Amino acid sequence: MKSKAVASFVIASLLGSSVAAFAQQPGAHHRAPAYGAGHPPPPAAPVGRAIRPAGAIPHRDWHRGDRLPPEYRDRNYVVNDWRAHRLSAPPRGYHWVGVNGDYVLVAVATGLIANILISGAR
Repeated sequence: MKSKAVASFVIASLLGSSVAAFAQQPGAHHRAPAYGAGHPPPPAAPVGRAIRPAGAIPHRDWHRGDRLPPEYRDRNYVVNDWRAHRLSAPPRGYHWVGVNGDYVLVAVATGLIANILISGAR
């Protein structure tokens, strides 16, 4: 009987210690990574350039009749002062969208591309 109690105690303590070994210390995920031998720091962001998602240059993938990708249908890309950018007045139901110096005439309701002006090609 005494050996069963000792065995149960040993098993319970082993299980408790294994769970504690896998537990993360509080606040450990908030620490900055340690950089040292063999671990270079992350590259710094380029100075003077906007950080944008990696991928193809947008105007190379856009064609008249296609739909503008959803990430560019945000109001942040709409060109309200089209005169200052030397663009023609957009027809009713359309607006100009500017990305990386290029301009795309897009139907507001559907996102359908009506015209593309690549920077320098006006």
